[in-house]
Amino acid sequence: MHGGRIPRFGGSSSGDNGGDSGAGPAYGRRMDDGRTPLRAGVEEVLWPLVEGFLAANEAAGLAVAVVHDGDVVARGFGVRDAGTGAEVTPETVFHLASVSKPFVATAVVSLAGPRAGAQPALDLDAPITAWVPELSLADGRAAEVTARGLLTHTSGLPDVSDYGWHDPQLGDEALSDFARSLSGWRLKTDPGTAFSYSNAGYELLGLLLSRVTGTTFEEAVRHVVLEPLGMRDSTFLRADVPAHLAASPHVGMPPAVPAGAYPYTRRHAPSSSLHSTVVEVSRWIAAHLEPTVLSPSLLAQMWEPAIEVGGPPWDEQQALGWAIGNYRGHRLLGHSGADPGFGSRLVVVPGLRTGVVVLANSNTVPASLICQAALDLVIGGRDDEAEGGAALRSLLPPVVGPVARVLASSGEEAAMATFHELATAEPASYDLDDEGFVDAVWGAIELHRTEMAWPLLRLWTSLRPESSDAWTMTGWAHSVDGDLEQAQTLLQRALDLDPEHEDAALILGNLPTV
Repeated sequence: MHGGRIPRFGGSSSGDNGGDSGAGPAYGRRMDDGRTPLRAGVEEVLWPLVEGFLAANEAAGLAVAVVHDGDVVARGFGVRDAGTGAEVTPETVFHLASVSKPFVATAVVSLAGPRAGAQPALDLDAPITAWVPELSLADGRAAEVTARGLLTHTSGLPDVSDYGWHDPQLGDEALSDFARSLSGWRLKTDPGTAFSYSNAGYELLGLLLSRVTGTTFEEAVRHVVLEPLGMRDSTFLRADVPAHLAASPHVGMPPAVPAGAYPYTRRHAPSSSLHSTVVEVSRWIAAHLEPTVLSPSLLAQMWEPAIEVGGPPWDEQQALGWAIGNYRGHRLLGHSGADPGFGSRLVVVPGLRTGVVVLANSNTVPASLICQAALDLVIGGRDDEAEGGAALRSLLPPVVGPVARVLASSGEEAAMATFHELATAEPASYDLDDEGFVDAVWGAIELHRTEMAWPLLRLWTSLRPESSDAWTMTGWAHSVDGDLEQAQTLLQRALDLDPEHEDAALILGNLPTV
């Protein structure tokens, strides 16, 4: 349907550029109908899989691009806004959430290397307080925080618990104000000793970029990374996104666009606010497969593993801004993202000269499975190795979808009856796990649009009073609404049911004293 090519960054290469075995099919040759085998495989296998998922599940829209050896196939599915019915195309601009981080990391690391014969602008292993003097910590250890630690999530900093999407800070001092707000924080681990994902660390990196370059964070990344790669329509400033191309966030169940709410504030721009298209992210992928604009030495430095993470196949190790994994014997670089109303997954496989990007405007799209299915097409091999496509085909839609629709139209009693009917049906045609309920409510709660979540939260806790997830989400909603005593009670109930529930512990630990 939609597709296109992007210019190569430098000449072609027959090397494997990463030590992995090459792809099975010869994707450079044209078929009789003018298509490459890549395009034919994607159009005949991958696109029907995505269409089938979208037809059977509660999701708004998504866009996918597959890059291989200079060829790019891209397409949009569904709608960018359920209210208007405007369709997603490869030119639709999505909020990338944490897929923003490798772009920020590239800007930081490039400034730490020689530039036009000059000395590096910064030292990755020096205390960032030299550039960010407003950073202080309650334990007096701010001077131990380095750019390398922030890039690899080994700084010891905790993560953010409230992003303040409901009260966006849009001034140039937003990142500086955020750095000052950390004065009550303490390091949770010794720097360099453990992986601990921290969005806060990337906000500090954004402020560091601003100070080193003498401009705003957004302008720094545009100048250092986006413009040299030809990503002229990509931006960290939401105000720069053309309204006629922007994808709207969809939260709640049934998914809807929350009035007056969007996951954007300049306090958290570096960790999550890049806006781009699958066409332009394909340029980014190509720049890693044929490194001319991005130097091979820069990429080698960024791809060097720093610490074990232990989350195969995507997150086995952490490097400078990239997660490193392994899929069917091929080393991959990647990152995922999830903010209210948006989900994303980016994968680059240098040894296959291949990359995949999936961008969605709801939190219910299995972006990782779509990436797997795309990689399976390139790798080829036995049918029983095609894990992604098989998993996508066999994926059952969450039961929360039909239950939520009955809840909205006919009330709680009818919704409970629908749940029990679907839960006992043979053969099973819906996924009964709590994960579907979590996906249906967390975005609305994080945006402080709890009114979109309360009917489903009340139903969920009635249906599953032993669910730690249900009480965690309900306690979180109470905290957002200002009912701190009830929030504390319910979050403690969640921890009593599951003492290892990280989200319940994080939210409870960050509640103001009741």
